[in-house]
Amino acid sequence: KYMGTLIVFDDLTQLLNAQRIAAWREVARRLAHEIKNPLTPLQLSAQRLRRQAVKKSPRYAEIFEECTQTIIAEVDGLRRLVDEFSRFARMPAVVRNPVNLHEILKSTLSSYSQYYKNIRFRARFSKEVPIFLADGRQLKQVFVNLIDNAIQAMGETGEISVHTFYDALRKSVTIHCSDTGKGIPDEIKDRLFIPYFSTKGRGRGLGLAIVHKIISEHGGIIKIEDHQPQGTSVIIEVPVRMQSY
Repeated sequence: KYMGTLIVFDDLTQLLNAQRIAAWREVARRLAHEIKNPLTPLQLSAQRLRRQAVKKSPRYAEIFEECTQTIIAEVDGLRRLVDEFSRFARMPAVVRNPVNLHEILKSTLSSYSQYYKNIRFRARFSKEVPIFLADGRQLKQVFVNLIDNAIQAMGETGEISVHTFYDALRKSVTIHCSDTGKGIPDEIKDRLFIPYFSTKGRGRGLGLAIVHKIISEHGGIIKIEDHQPQGTSVIIEVPVRMQSY
């Protein structure tokens, strides 16, 4: 017998604030680590130059050249780090124009399929996906980052599948990008979109953070799931905005 409906409202403000603080603590930790690494060779090179100058070493000219090259290289690395973070912080605003999602996906996949002969690229596109307003250049950047990650996860051998779906009722398009790589542990899935978090041991860890930022600014959502029987699936859902006349 129907007895009514119970609706429970939870205030998640504190939880969301805590998650944001934790995310930026991770950013600060990664940045501190990236900045700290070059400081040691910089300090050692300066100390070595000073010692050799005090000793009036006959090899001073040779040591001077070696140490200054190290200093210049490390300073360049720090400059690139700052430039990357600055670009992430001031990414251009979304400029919406009519885009053909499938043409963007086809051109992106085509450029990779010609180079990676040991990877099978599969595409299944829904004919119902309409032309809609979006920033085509930024969407291409999303797909390039996702495919780059998939290729690295598979060791340049395997299969990448891209499927699209259109929900006319909700007016949204969904893109599934799946690979047959080693997969992602559950405990780090939620941290992959944090700037400067990386599982690769190299790189700055900005790729998925940029992807998340672009999709969010298009009003969409992105999530990561396991792909069966192995690998990872990235699911993107973007609301479709049509041009008004």
